[in-house]
Amino acid sequence: MKKPKIIIKYNRFLDPIFIGYIKSLPQWKDWQIPSQEKIVERVKKYRERWKECEERFLLGLCEITNLEFYRNVIDVHIVSGNPRQFSRPIIIKSGFELDEFIITLSHELIHKLFSDNNKIVPELRPLFPEETELTANHIVVHAILKHIYLNILKDEQLLKKNISMSEKHSTKEYLRAWEIVEEVGYKEIINRFKKICKKNL
Repeated sequence: MKKPKIIIKYNRFLDPIFIGYIKSLPQWKDWQIPSQEKIVERVKKYRERWKECEERFLLGLCEITNLEFYRNVIDVHIVSGNPRQFSRPIIIKSGFELDEFIITLSHELIHKLFSDNNKIVPELRPLFPEETELTANHIVVHAILKHIYLNILKDEQLLKKNISMSEKHSTKEYLRAWEIVEEVGYKEIINRFKKICKKNL
């Protein structure tokens, strides 16, 4: 299996852009910009915490999805603040606690794996046609995360924290995706996903 190198670093070039953007948002007007020293220290801790589970996560992710990454290196850019984390490229705010960072990075890496395999991974909406596109896209992501938390990392607290983060998220589709994972079962969802991917091989 091709296992990419995950490089977690503070991006001092992107940071001013995100600071300027965040400061323009009314809901972030009281946000205090962390010092560069504080961000560098957080990044160091993020790397240390990620190292504890990196190999198990990557191997487990590829094994349960039957997919591989098509890149040798994945950069994870840390910036002072970011109202929404995303995967292309992976940009994550510095304000997360360690477990929250692991949860967020794991989530974005699944999206990255799917984008690497865009000829195999289909549109996911047909699997759950009654749900919104955002919900449908995250049902499979959350099912995979649950499997990894419980069976690969063996850390049920990460699962609970992930669901709690979704409850606080402004977009309720994330929480709805978790509800469907509970209703249908994460193993069943992963099996459905693998079947439709197999048709595209």
